[in-house]
Amino acid sequence: MAKEINALELRRHFGEIMEEVRYKKEPYIVKRNGRPMIVLLDIGVYMASKGAHQQEAFIEEYSTERVKEFLREDKVDKATLARARKFLKR
Repeated sequence: MAKEINALELRRHFGEIMEEVRYKKEPYIVKRNGRPMIVLLDIGVYMASKGAHQQEAFIEEYSTERVKEFLREDKVDKATLARARKFLKR
């Protein structure tokens, strides 16, 4: 669970907060006037989430195209062809 801190406290204790985020992998939600503004994350956590997001986008974007390519190039039995066409209609 992310900890919350206001911007003024973050400014006062930035070094300590940065250490906690980095070494304890503890994210912080930074608020200004009571509203959440940003999240501080460890770089490893950020890169992992960025990579997972890009991979999901790639799979969603190209899966239908890849299935169509597979159906054009490869011989499949009628049952598999029917399931694939049903999947593509979604």
